[in-house]
Amino acid sequence: MKKYLKESAAKAGIELEEEKLEKFGTFYELLLETNKSFNLTAITEMQEVVLKHFVDSIMIEKCFSLSKEIEKQCCPIKRIADVGTGAGFPGIPLAILYPNIEFVLMDSLKKRLNFIETVLEKANIKNVTVVHGRAEDLGQNSNYREKFDMCVSRAVASLPVLLELCTPFVKVGGKFVSYKSELLKEELGQSKSALSILHCALERQYEYTIPDSDLYRVLAIFSKEKKLEKKYPRQAGKPKRNPL
Repeated sequence: MKKYLKESAAKAGIELEEEKLEKFGTFYELLLETNKSFNLTAITEMQEVVLKHFVDSIMIEKCFSLSKEIEKQCCPIKRIADVGTGAGFPGIPLAILYPNIEFVLMDSLKKRLNFIETVLEKANIKNVTVVHGRAEDLGQNSNYREKFDMCVSRAVASLPVLLELCTPFVKVGGKFVSYKSELLKEELGQSKSALSILHCALERQYEYTIPDSDLYRVLAIFSKEKKLEKKYPRQAGKPKRNPL
């Protein structure tokens, strides 16, 4: 697995040294083992896990070049939230890639977070904390509201819903990065109202094909221009039932 991951990441222009590959290896083994008794992912074949989960998660490096900024000690991104992290994607791969950035992984299902905590311990990942709760509630919590330089999400939800759930965590001037596919154009058309209400703007899109595959992906990068009204995010369930 580690050899294939190293080669696939290299094809994307991302170098992974041995220490990071070891952490990915531990993550992979725990993912497969835990998945036997608790459904974390439908993707279990080695090459698919590497490409669709690991490499896809770290493709954000091609968009922001955070590794170079960290090396130069001029990285403006110090703290990242991963909303709806599930089995730890993209949060854990990004935390492995960027050990000098603090990550907070959020999910509403405690069993998933228990799995993530096991991964953090076994893989010796020190720059991650987990938070149990719904994004609608956590986004109103002063400990997390507008406390992050960036928020990321690979959660399966429409863009108007994700914008309301994720932008409350982002500082003014910060970024929300949504991992999307070919549906982005359609979802952007549905998001005009949400973008206006939530004071966000589409800054750019980074389109790519995952190495060794024909899987098209796009990172939609939004900038937050000013503080949100206190009523957003709305109460749990409302963003999904009645998107902005």
